[in-house]
Amino acid sequence: MMIYLDYAATAPMRQTAIDAYAETAKQVFGNTQSLHDAGSAASNLLEACRRIWGGFLNARSEGVYFTGNASEGNQLAIRSLLRGRAGGYREIVTTKLEHASVLTALHELEKEGYRIRYVPVDADGILDFEQFHSLVTSQTALIVIQLINSEMGAIQPVAKCAAYAKEKAVPIHCDIVQAFGKIPVDLSQLGVTSAVCSGHKIGGPKGVGIVWVDPGTHWESVYEGTVHQGGFRAGTVDVPGIAAATIAGKEATAEQQQAKTHAENLQRYLMEQLPDEVLLTGDPAGKSPFIQGLLLPHVEGQWMMLECNRRQIAISTGTACKIGAGEAMSAMSAMGIEQDAARKFIRISYSGSTTKADIDAFLDVIHASIIKFSL
Repeated sequence: MMIYLDYAATAPMRQTAIDAYAETAKQVFGNTQSLHDAGSAASNLLEACRRIWGGFLNARSEGVYFTGNASEGNQLAIRSLLRGRAGGYREIVTTKLEHASVLTALHELEKEGYRIRYVPVDADGILDFEQFHSLVTSQTALIVIQLINSEMGAIQPVAKCAAYAKEKAVPIHCDIVQAFGKIPVDLSQLGVTSAVCSGHKIGGPKGVGIVWVDPGTHWESVYEGTVHQGGFRAGTVDVPGIAAATIAGKEATAEQQQAKTHAENLQRYLMEQLPDEVLLTGDPAGKSPFIQGLLLPHVEGQWMMLECNRRQIAISTGTACKIGAGEAMSAMSAMGIEQDAARKFIRISYSGSTTKADIDAFLDVIHASIIKFSL
């Protein structure tokens, strides 16, 4: 049986979520826009899920929308907020550690005439707040800051950035995909304008993104004329998927503190057992304990990933949404890591079910490879 150490990419679907999907697909199959009883049943369940997600996030439920995935959610939130901005603002402030879906959207917007201003980060991947302060100007249309980085697990000071954004009346979007269900996420305290999380990262189905946009903020639909979800996203709503993701969210939040403590214990164990030559990226005291970025001393990350796979251990060389396209390389370059060293990057990521025996099996491969290449 494969040892799975790639939970930051996706998590296996919970049995309760599978059951919820199957039951909803059988019983609540109507289109939420249909006016008959089957449509009303679907619409009522959708609204119930929306209220539950509002509770998870401690945010007004009328701001909750569901998308086909978190990548789409990031792109829709960013573009919807920009379309709602009057006054010709043409600058966006962000970091180079954002998820591929965000960086792709920003590259497109740059071609459309926006100026993208990147906040420098330190060696641990944390943004320079003084530089952030200076980059937010009277021309800033939007700020985009991820809460937890996908490769190294760096936790950004989003609440501090959001407070400053509010002073300047600039909306701020936050990708919380690697945070929800792992660390406490309270949008009322975080203070962001919009946020996105993902069903499949917490044991729900793939194909469900959850977006929150502050109902007090003006945004405009990317899809003109659509009626679904108040115009936020076109297309028939996947009620079974949303119900399953909601069940997964309920379980993930209930398990959150226990899972976090478990991950912190695994992080300490890994650090104690790692060969001295292998470097841990990021500051363990200020990052997610669920994500461990490692720099190898001797082989490229791709080699180690394939060797682990040969031994039935699943690890990663970076975010699965952009494997081979250099997202992890870009992030590490921003952190001051040289390209040759960055090629030796690997990532392992945990869940509450990961064991010390799983870590030991991974470490055995690391130790064996170091011995092999030192001969």
